Amino acid sequence: MRTSIALWAAVVAAGCLGSSSRGTETGQPIDLSSFAAIEPADADGSAGIPIDDVAYATSAPSRRFYLTGIIGASFATLTTGGAVDLEGDRYPTDGSINQTLFTAGGAAGMAFDRENGMLRAEFEGRSRDLMQGQSNLFNPDGSFFDHPQVRASNGWSTMANVWRDFDMTDRTGLYAGGGIGAGGYQLSAIYPPPPTAASGVTQFAWQAGGGVTYAFTERLTFDLGYRFFAIGTGSSPVTAPPNGFGQFGGSMTSSFAASELLLSVRVYEPFRNWR
Repeated sequence: MRTSIALWAAVVAAGCLGSSSRGTETGQPIDLSSFAAIEPADADGSAGIPIDDVAYATSAPSRRFYLTGIIGASFATLTTGGAVDLEGDRYPTDGSINQTLFTAGGAAGMAFDRENGMLRAEFEGRSRDLMQGQSNLFNPDGSFFDHPQVRASNGWSTMANVWRDFDMTDRTGLYAGGGIGAGGYQLSAIYPPPPTAASGVTQFAWQAGGGVTYAFTERLTFDLGYRFFAIGTGSSPVTAPPNGFGQFGGSMTSSFAASELLLSVRVYEPFRNWR
């Protein structure tokens, strides 16, 4: 026991002596003369260091992707022509059908910043309602013969468009432009028994127009526009089953044109919140 007490006393004494010796050592002196080389701070506290301004928010990008939904009214005209041939006689067809159709579709494009507005390039697809009515069939001598029943269904168009937007105020603007592409429909015509004409019509299409815009928010724009749209002339063969009248032939031609009033909603950067 006495040995243990003596051992602990020796350890404590060594610790105390070590602490007192470290407390009296001054160590390496500090050279304060180097602080004299530091330049004094300017009045704004910058110490002569250039400072660049950093904006809290960045400006809108120079180009933006967008999606557009489109609905509207198509004041359409289907013009028919051609003739039916029967045993060497030719029965001409002529006429036009006027009807108001519902049209709807969408577009995807890219908008590029330009002076006082934007330049937009887009791809558009739309469909149109059924169109039906009567054409005119004439005798070889030019006298009226009958009214073939005509239908144009499954109307469609795919267009590559370019539009130029001009800012009028911070929220309102005007635009103009047009596009080219393809369009078509399924044509069928019933003549007096037994011939019929039927085929899918696909032809070159074009459109031109303009309108007004209102930016509801930075990313949401409403668009009220007018377009003139047209599809080139297509031909549908006239056929008939075996019958007592003879062998029918010929074709019915048709072309489509429309003045269209469209309401569009354009959303810029639609997937931004998904990133």
